[in-house]
Amino acid sequence: MEMIDIYDDLGQKTGETAENCEVHRKGLIHKGICVWILNSNNEVLLQRRASDTTLPDMLDISFSGHVKSGETAMDAVFREGKEELGIEIKKEQLQYLYSCREYGRLDDYIENEIEDVFLYRTNFPVEQYRFLDGEVQDAAYIPLERFRVMVENKDASLVPYESHYDCFLSVIESRLVREQ
Repeated sequence: MEMIDIYDDLGQKTGETAENCEVHRKGLIHKGICVWILNSNNEVLLQRRASDTTLPDMLDISFSGHVKSGETAMDAVFREGKEELGIEIKKEQLQYLYSCREYGRLDDYIENEIEDVFLYRTNFPVEQYRFLDGEVQDAAYIPLERFRVMVENKDASLVPYESHYDCFLSVIESRLVREQ
């Protein structure tokens, strides 16, 4: 049973917790993390969701997940990196980018999340990722420009997070310009 802290509209903990399924059934505000993996060729890692999960066989963020009750966002990053991709996250390669709100509904599943978004720079070979929790079936590095085109064209293979993708691309492309 995964317990999750509940937050108010201002992003403050309410002191309440609820089970994962209740959080999404009621659309309660909670915290999550998203981590975008980018290699030195400026290719972003996209995971393909397993065929027996929500939004099966679709391409998704490198990895993401909920912040469990009592965890910090960093705790969740380290845990989810290991669970979804089988990797040990090195703190010195991780950068906090921004926080955002994500709200969406799919049938009886309501996502109402405050997400802390991170960038993880690594050249970890794609064939060495291990999908331990059953949520991911494979992953691939995609050039940022190709990913941008996929987002702009609303590619049907992408999990429908258009505003999230747009924000990430805007932030990462401005960072890359500054680094040049």
